[in-house]
Amino acid sequence: MSKTIFITGAGTGLGCGAALGLAKAGHRVIATTEITAQKTALLEEAKNKALR
Repeated sequence: MSKTIFITGAGTGLGCGAALGLAKAGHRVIATTEITAQKTALLEEAKNKALR
């Protein structure tokens, strides 16, 4: 059963890992970052892992 999960602080560290891991597990993840550069890096990482 897929869930929608909201994660704050997903730009680095544990938040980033949790967002990517939960997306990989099939959940819909809404992830926030502090700055645009973190958002860009997170989206690139998700794209590289075919999560987007």
